[in-house]
Amino acid sequence: MTLIAVFLISFLPLNNPAPSDTVSLQYCQQMAKKNYPTAKNIALQKKITRLNVHIARSGYFPQVSVSGKATYQSEVTSVSLPGNQGPPPVSKDQYDASVNVTQKIFDDGRVGVQKALKRAQGAENIASTKVKMHQIRSQVNQVYYGILLSQQQAKILQLKTKNLLNQISSVRSKVKNGVLLPSQKYILQAELAQTRKDSANTHSNIIAGYQVLSELIGKKITPKTQLKIPSVAVNYRSLQPRRPEYQQFNKNQKILGEQIKLSETHKWPDVSVFGTGSYGRPGLNFLNNNFHFYYIVGLQLNWSLWGAFNGGRQAKALKIQQQKVTQDRKAFTRQLNAQLDQITQQIASIRDNMKRDRKIVKVRQKIVKQSASQLKNGVITATDYVTQLRQEEQAKLSLFISKVQLAQARTNYVTTLGIPIQKVNH
Repeated sequence: MTLIAVFLISFLPLNNPAPSDTVSLQYCQQMAKKNYPTAKNIALQKKITRLNVHIARSGYFPQVSVSGKATYQSEVTSVSLPGNQGPPPVSKDQYDASVNVTQKIFDDGRVGVQKALKRAQGAENIASTKVKMHQIRSQVNQVYYGILLSQQQAKILQLKTKNLLNQISSVRSKVKNGVLLPSQKYILQAELAQTRKDSANTHSNIIAGYQVLSELIGKKITPKTQLKIPSVAVNYRSLQPRRPEYQQFNKNQKILGEQIKLSETHKWPDVSVFGTGSYGRPGLNFLNNNFHFYYIVGLQLNWSLWGAFNGGRQAKALKIQQQKVTQDRKAFTRQLNAQLDQITQQIASIRDNMKRDRKIVKVRQKIVKQSASQLKNGVITATDYVTQLRQEEQAKLSLFISKVQLAQARTNYVTTLGIPIQKVNH
């Protein structure tokens, strides 16, 4: 055996490995939920929502503004009376510094609706983030099960390598004694080289799978870490959907409902009290040319007639949008049920395949055992033996693939429902 072969085989997992660590699919999904960058957007969105609600709440408080101006004008109003009698002329340079205060006393609850709208928009953004995280869960599932399949393939290839080495050793002595032709040994050696190549490719796939899984869960794991096959509860089909898309549909309906309320507030006028305190000259009394304080207070009403008319139209448009969201929800439910039906059929098919695979493996093991004896006695050729060995390899791999596929299909079922895997484990 060459040094390269020893190096490659040393990386392949043993039949009874002693892993330094073991992780489950549940753990990987929890780490992805905790560490994946998109998941952190939920906490950030909550902060944004709180700030937006505070901004909207400021509509309850008096609106205060400060203004100031200094002007110079080419001419001013003057009063000329006979005998040069009359008030002194107003200065051409004029100054005004004001504090303006406005307090709404009626807006038909617009501020309260705006606060509720900001909360609904924040909740919808969080639901959208959860939809994206659900997609990450599906990716974790796919990579996790891909690693399991590659690891089992590596074990089968390792066993095949061992069998080929034993047969080559046996055939070599028979070729030396003239019982078999040298071509029989070459056939086995060629198959061994192909098997080692397949082992190297499989090992590369395993390393790549662990790297991708590490990126998804935000935790470094290596091929030394063993992955457990999840066990999903038998009564998984009795579970009810908990997909985040349903939350998003509900939040969209909530947003539209608040927008309808907001549009209806435009049917009524805004009533406010206001006051302005100023310092400057000439002030409200243009005949007073001295710097002095002055103020004005009052009650104002703002009512846009077109706003009142369009508010009703906007409410109708928003109600139609709500109907669209309802239809989107129904379409999503129909697609979801179709996916669940497809997975259910897949599970039934895999179970049937597993029954047949078990029978095939038993038969193939007997055939390979008999073929090994026949090869030693020169009854069959090495090509015949390799063919039987490959068929046994495929039968074992097919059985394990069916086991993993069954666990994967069950996992996909609960993931499609939107239920965390830890909620359905035994």
